[in-house]
Amino acid sequence: MTCKSPSFLLLTVQQRGNEDNGQGSEKLPDDTFMLDEYESGGEEEEKGRSTSNALSTETQALLDKLGGMKSGPEEVLPTEETKIIFCSRTHSQLTQFIGELRRVKPPPSMDPENETADMEDYSYEAIKHLSLGSRKNLCINPKVSRLVTAAAVNERCLELQKPGTSRDLKCPFLPSQDRDLVETFHNNALAQIRDIEDLANLGRKVGVCPYYASRPVINQSEILTLPYPLLLQKSARDALGITIKGHVVIIDEAHNLMDAIAETYSVTITFSQLDTAISQVTTYAQRFKNRLKGKNRVYLTQLLRLMTAIADCLRQYSTKNRQGELEVSPDQLMAGKGVDQIRPHKLIRYLQESKLAYKVEGYVDATKERPSSHVQGLLMNLQNFLVVLMNPSKEGRFFCSREDQEMSVRYTLLDPREHFRDIVEDARAVILAGGTMSPTSDYADYLFSYLTPGRLQIHSFGHVIPPSNLFAEVISSSSSGVDFNFNFENRQSERMIAELGNAVLRICRIVPDGVVAFFPSYDYLGHVLNIWKRPGAISGSLLESVERVKRVFEESKCGSTSTEELLREYAQAIDNGKGALLLSVVGGKLSEGINFSDKLGRAVIAIGLPFPNAQGAEWKAKIGFVEQASYNKLSETGALSLHQRKICAEMAGREFYENACMRAVNQCIGRAIRHRNDWAAILLVDKRYSSKRIQEKLPRWIRSSMATTSSPKSVTQVEQGLEAFFAEKS
Repeated sequence: MTCKSPSFLLLTVQQRGNEDNGQGSEKLPDDTFMLDEYESGGEEEEKGRSTSNALSTETQALLDKLGGMKSGPEEVLPTEETKIIFCSRTHSQLTQFIGELRRVKPPPSMDPENETADMEDYSYEAIKHLSLGSRKNLCINPKVSRLVTAAAVNERCLELQKPGTSRDLKCPFLPSQDRDLVETFHNNALAQIRDIEDLANLGRKVGVCPYYASRPVINQSEILTLPYPLLLQKSARDALGITIKGHVVIIDEAHNLMDAIAETYSVTITFSQLDTAISQVTTYAQRFKNRLKGKNRVYLTQLLRLMTAIADCLRQYSTKNRQGELEVSPDQLMAGKGVDQIRPHKLIRYLQESKLAYKVEGYVDATKERPSSHVQGLLMNLQNFLVVLMNPSKEGRFFCSREDQEMSVRYTLLDPREHFRDIVEDARAVILAGGTMSPTSDYADYLFSYLTPGRLQIHSFGHVIPPSNLFAEVISSSSSGVDFNFNFENRQSERMIAELGNAVLRICRIVPDGVVAFFPSYDYLGHVLNIWKRPGAISGSLLESVERVKRVFEESKCGSTSTEELLREYAQAIDNGKGALLLSVVGGKLSEGINFSDKLGRAVIAIGLPFPNAQGAEWKAKIGFVEQASYNKLSETGALSLHQRKICAEMAGREFYENACMRAVNQCIGRAIRHRNDWAAILLVDKRYSSKRIQEKLPRWIRSSMATTSSPKSVTQVEQGLEAFFAEKS
């Protein structure tokens, strides 16, 4: 497992159709796509159905009180033995953890009965571990697994299990088909520690669905591993039969947690997607208009009205020719004729129970000669968007924007607390762990603000490397005295950008092997490169000068080169002896989950501070939310005056804004030191990094390696220490 700074936060709680992606899909009769008769008010047919978003806690509580929508199946009773539920952002990160888990040899829980027995046979006890994943990860039915989107896989899987489906159309891998195969799967699942690919391969080998066959194994396991979405969504936990109550939840890479929660419950839909969805539903309604009766006809009409209203709202925004973001209200999105008579929660329940999205997309694709994979899941995404239309505005907001001439509307969750609270309240303990979680104040203030004192504990530790293996310094100015200040007012300065190129060149001459530089954005990286490519008066361009020292690679937002191919070429250049410079972007593909250990990252350069656009509508709303929450909390105490509360609220908003920036920086600079024998230099190029306020937001293991002097340093001064550091390591 890669080594990260073991700074972590500890919280203890006591207490779609028969499409096959264009590869020979069968033409089914129209009856396959006909909706069943529907009566509103009935119970849901499918227990444990999962959507990518859920209603807010407040909305769900109101609906439950009114006898409205059910949130899922009945609660699963907890097992007696405490489990560890380990969660990380991606399956690759979980695979790293599982690799380390295989090395663990815990002592036996019981002494051997025969004391004369060979003790080697009892030196350790096997860990009962189970990897959990979605249908998309674990499905072994080729007619289903080849579908592009997870939503299409889910819907197709559930369709094959519906009562009345003929035996020859049912999935042949369902556990109910052969109990002996299921028993074989159960015995082998826990016999050794397996990652998600191993579990899928076991299902193929045995001939039984690993997604469903692994459910009974959950109660027998001691450690569960799963990705963020399967933990953070209650509907996903219910579908898998996971209970949190009484167990220990460990969340790795926890610097992502609040963003991950917000992303899980945020939805974006574009104008072209809406246009396609309206066309799909209209085509379906025209084909079956003489057979659609009662509620089916009513709800299809309502759906078309609502989609048209949202599309009209986007169209009106487009005519204003705005380039930025604009906040819109649910009332504006639902301002179409007759939309005010729609009861959204009933329409949503109809969409969920009738499987309309699956029926419509299946019919449309079945009538085409070449089914289009890019339109799979559009109606399901729209369905999720309709869900969040019911959420209260204090919890999230809607924003219209244009990108590459494409209009879109996005719902952004602003308050992650309530969507994580049930986990906190049910678990025996929740541990947030990560090497780049600093600054940590946001966790206490905005994720766990409801906890009483003493229930939240923060532990921060030093790095596993000795101090001599890290050189960390701020470069405030160039060798000619030009300040490096990449704020909004100065960042376009061509002289400063040219001096930056000279500084990078000097660093590359000193640092062996690989150097990774992170820029605030793709646009700014492109702007810098354009200036570096300009021919000089004597010896060519700046970029050519750098390339004579190290081969230069550039991360592009949507280039033809894959991330894997880029990294492979980068590593190859280093192995060839010349070395390489990799120009990357904060928040890009290379800023997280990539290990630049040893020769791959002998230096990491952070250029500027990647502050989000505070004038954008979304970030205005985020900061405003934080300020209002802080103001309300202070008002409850009554200890401060109105003016003082306003000042404190503004400070809280500024702190939240800076924290978001510095967490992104910390994640980038943490790419270099990856194990206890690793060594590297971390260089922060911007005079603002010299301020005490910013430095306090760096991880402690980096701060402790920085010089105690507060005077700004030029690249010439930093060069001296850099040369000495690498001379000692050579």
